[in-house]
Amino acid sequence: MVNGVVFSQNNEINKEIIIPESIDFIGCVKKITINTLKLNRISTKIDSVRTTSEVSFSKKGKVQLLKLYDRSTMDSWRIVELDSLERIKSISRNNATSNFVFINQYFSGNSEFPDSTKINRDENYKEKYINRFTKNIVTKQDHYVNGTLQDFRVYKYNEQNQMIEDLYHNLENESGETLVTSESSDGYKLSFYPERQTLYEHKKDKDTTIVVKISPRYSMKEVTKKVKNKNFELKIVEEYDRGYLKKSSATWTSKDSLSLIINIYKGQKEIDSYYKTFKNSKQSVHKSKSDFYKQGEETISVINIDTIFDKFSNWIKKVYTSEGVIQNIIERKIEYYCH
Repeated sequence: MVNGVVFSQNNEINKEIIIPESIDFIGCVKKITINTLKLNRISTKIDSVRTTSEVSFSKKGKVQLLKLYDRSTMDSWRIVELDSLERIKSISRNNATSNFVFINQYFSGNSEFPDSTKINRDENYKEKYINRFTKNIVTKQDHYVNGTLQDFRVYKYNEQNQMIEDLYHNLENESGETLVTSESSDGYKLSFYPERQTLYEHKKDKDTTIVVKISPRYSMKEVTKKVKNKNFELKIVEEYDRGYLKKSSATWTSKDSLSLIINIYKGQKEIDSYYKTFKNSKQSVHKSKSDFYKQGEETISVINIDTIFDKFSNWIKKVYTSEGVIQNIIERKIEYYCH
């Protein structure tokens, strides 16, 4: 985290994606069981998709244990264990006959980054990432496949401990520009990218934090601007290719609402397509326009949200409807420490 903007070392395990969204609460919650029913209105072969999540919390409100069940994934539970700092320790898959641990992370300090990450995709393909620290900051990361070093990254920082360079080295294909996949007696070896450099520039304009990410070899640039205070957070990301603006996104988040606008450009800042989402506690509105869909006509969908709360002001049911037809239903069973 750099001044509130996330531009960090390569981290294979993204906690923000793994932990469900519907775990917001107030008070002394011990456990939330979430049942989600998505009704399929397009396919006549699939009536609905039901998922279940069980999230256990510490008395400090940190996620301790996460269980995810999805009937589409062979009747198995995915179990995520976290430590007291809410860092993921392990991810496993459990069914009636076996328990397979496919991710382990090890921490020795207070950094959000692990000392090492082990990923067991199957018996023939095992990955390992090792982070090298200097004063609690990752300065190098080694990547192994089946015990053999495949590539590594070296990170450099300025005096404010803001990352200014990410230099990627590929041992098998340092100067080429193609993906290399080779098979050996130990399984598969992958060379993901050639050697490449990513530079970062950090600026401040009054209340706005600006981070510029530059990939010189591919003439690409990404500019992230962020403003955050007690009332709202605004994040703007602009992506450039050879000096031309290709894509921009603006995300406005406040306590009760969210606004997301994504524009795709062609030529000199001419908008080719757009995707807009506006959400609050009662409604979600989506607008989009693309030449690839309905001959470039704007499409609008409105989803109404009906919410039921328990006596402790935590929501326990949300029903999502569009044009009078139920699309999704989310139900929560909440257990408390203090009630």
